[in-house]
Amino acid sequence: MSARAGRAGGGRADLYQQVTDRITAALDAGTIPWRQPWISAAGRPASMSTGRAYQGVNVLLLGLAAADRGYASPWWGTYRQISELGGQVRRGETSVQVVFWKQLELAAGPAQDGDQVRKVPLLRAFRVFNAEQADHLPARYRAAGTAGPDLAGQPQDVLGGYLAAGGPALVHAAGAGPSYHTGRDQITLPAPGQFPSREAYYATAFHEAAHSTGAPPRLNRPGVAEFDHYGSGRYAREELVAEIGGAMLCATTGVATEASLRDDSAAYIAGWLKALGDDRKLVVVAASQAERAADRVLEPQRQAEPRPGAEADAGQPGPAASAGARLTAQWAATARPYLAAEPEAGA
Repeated sequence: MSARAGRAGGGRADLYQQVTDRITAALDAGTIPWRQPWISAAGRPASMSTGRAYQGVNVLLLGLAAADRGYASPWWGTYRQISELGGQVRRGETSVQVVFWKQLELAAGPAQDGDQVRKVPLLRAFRVFNAEQADHLPARYRAAGTAGPDLAGQPQDVLGGYLAAGGPALVHAAGAGPSYHTGRDQITLPAPGQFPSREAYYATAFHEAAHSTGAPPRLNRPGVAEFDHYGSGRYAREELVAEIGGAMLCATTGVATEASLRDDSAAYIAGWLKALGDDRKLVVVAASQAERAADRVLEPQRQAEPRPGAEADAGQPGPAASAGARLTAQWAATARPYLAAEPEAGA
């Protein structure tokens, strides 16, 4: 579908369905698309025109395409963008559809009622090609891993920074199941030693952290702020936000996760197939909300990263940079010794 067709009367409904069908096909094949499809040689998909990583559902769509076709370059662009860079898409190459989605706020009535707004989704489609489908592009677009994790190796800093900067409390309880409690604004995790690996610990912690961003003082998502009951449609939507948001946090910090970490993968996939079948907009909206959730968790650590020219401030007093200094006392007492250690071979 072209971008023009995506704007046509019934085109938007068809476009939602096309995106949902692509994700559903992956689930049917046993692949969980939000489990970091962009982590491998290629890194997170990025735009040739802006240099920025793609967001929302496009991360999933392009990650799946790269995995299916074996692309090692993370760079994508439209036919025109590639031409403007001096490249030429080879004859017979097939493009991948991506979407632009956002919520527009429009006045709900006459001018005097301008304080009443209604939200209208804007959805448009575009088609892009990978750098490996074109000749004569600059060498930097053919290099693998150019858009990889920007906070690689720092999951403890990201999680600790979020908790310390007005985030929820985090407690560990041996034998407890992982959860986020809205009323107490608290994440509960099993004891660190109960996880099979450091990666499994952070994958679980980031999932619950993504949930916690939906609390009223933060992003105020209905699935958290107005939680009704387990198994409801609202619950399914919130779970998908946390799944994708957690995977994005893992990708940003270089934490490798696999679907095999779940013991209930078959039932899990079946549940998502049903949820997607019941709501064709689910994956598009949830991926956008997941991006905002991940950004909320990442914000404190990104602000703490040294800025260009920061060496000019050397010698001036500043905030402590160590992860331990930003952890809550209870978390530091129960988890820091385990998380500071290197995982055992084979973990």
